[in-house]
Amino acid sequence: MKLVFCIFFLCAGVLSAQSQAPVNELYDVISKLLTDSTGYENLGDWGVGKPKRYPVQWKADKIEMSNDTSINFYRMGTLSPAIRGKSFAANGKPLQWNIMLKGPRSGYGSFSMISAPDTQLSPKWTIDSLFGNKRYTATLLQKCDDKTLAGYYYYKVKLPRKDVAYIKTSWISLNGKTAIRIDSFDDYSRYAVKLDCPK
Repeated sequence: MKLVFCIFFLCAGVLSAQSQAPVNELYDVISKLLTDSTGYENLGDWGVGKPKRYPVQWKADKIEMSNDTSINFYRMGTLSPAIRGKSFAANGKPLQWNIMLKGPRSGYGSFSMISAPDTQLSPKWTIDSLFGNKRYTATLLQKCDDKTLAGYYYYKVKLPRKDVAYIKTSWISLNGKTAIRIDSFDDYSRYAVKLDCPK
């Protein structure tokens, strides 16, 4: 009888481990979302009808039209990335981030990722604190970091075999909780980046 119970618990443990979704590193998610270098300006693939293309739980398997001309078309979803190997949880569940891809119907040129506010996150996340020792080069173009309440860093970033991206990392902290936002733009869409310092 003990052997039967041991086999049962062993099988249950294996099935439980298999059913857990793999944790995706933030760097790897961003790398998948950036367009591949081809020598030409590219647009990102919306991934409609391709559920495994990106590690995102999409709200709908389609793109939607926006009245905002800086967005045009968009696609929204959620994900729970790790940052430099650390996973974050809130109320026993992985910390959720919202993501929005934005661009013309033919493909997206920018995207935004925003974490839920949490006490485990802190202000002033630089590209180095997000990417760690992964392979990339970054040039700081502008910053606003003299306050802990809110601010940003804006970079020109190059990942191996990817087009140049203009990435803004920003934060807002209220009542001991911080939310992180990452905005990525291609060369054409970067006109939409907002670089005003919070008052």
